[in-house]
Amino acid sequence: MGFPLDHSISVAIAQTGSVLADLNKNLENHYALIEQAIEQKNDIIIFPELSLTGYSLKDAVYDVAITTKDKKLDQLKKFSQHINIIFGMVELSDRFEIFNSLLFLEDGHLLSKHRKVYLPTYGLFEEKRYFSAGNRLKAFDSKWGRIGLLICEDMWHPTSGIILAQDGATIIFVASAGVARGMDGQKKPGNVTTWEVLNRALGISTTSYIVFANRVGVEDGLMFWGGSEVIDPHGHEMNKAPLFTETLLETKLDLLKLKHARINTRLLSDEKLDVLVDEFNRIKKTTREY
Repeated sequence: MGFPLDHSISVAIAQTGSVLADLNKNLENHYALIEQAIEQKNDIIIFPELSLTGYSLKDAVYDVAITTKDKKLDQLKKFSQHINIIFGMVELSDRFEIFNSLLFLEDGHLLSKHRKVYLPTYGLFEEKRYFSAGNRLKAFDSKWGRIGLLICEDMWHPTSGIILAQDGATIIFVASAGVARGMDGQKKPGNVTTWEVLNRALGISTTSYIVFANRVGVEDGLMFWGGSEVIDPHGHEMNKAPLFTETLLETKLDLLKLKHARINTRLLSDEKLDVLVDEFNRIKKTTREY
């Protein structure tokens, strides 16, 4: 599929909250924001992690898990005839495994999906108790070019984004349910700064656009901080949403800027994949020996 370098892409980030374990209410919220994004002539809209269900589900994951063919998703698929839609859900697989998944809808059907690979299970997080881990980091072709998807903790492993970029991704969408922890000198949660560094570092190291969609709201004593943002292929902030506030953040991605970044910075083409593969295999073998 050709990459439309003479175009710009209008992306809307739906920085919103979710009603815990209530698919119907969350779907209605999605419909309203999608209609707004269509009216404002956006090309793609992205929602946060687990946007259809909320995050702190625990045993309720079994009640809200649905397959990607479930009729509850039909209206979203219809909307995707007018705008690409990225949203999070609890996915029930054909083998009755449960995944934290991010779906990409285009032209009325499911074009691709990503199952969260890295499931945090430490501190206040316990995802491995309820979800199976995904085992693929793979880019895919859309009408806007080649796309990569990540979910929250995936982003904390730098190889995730590197793999997507080496697989051809030019825009990496990250959906998150970032929980506010600690405070820094600027009166914002301390981990916000860490996320900002991660987003910028990934933009620089992959010379890709990074579209980071984080949720807001409070669930089961957890506060989600928002602060969604768009980072350009040089690692510069293009647009940023406020903390703790619902908003629809709109940004135009200039694809010529992406071309210039990759011509001027040869990080991707200079990567030595054979060295990486050899060294990872060596480390894996050494680790197994202990």
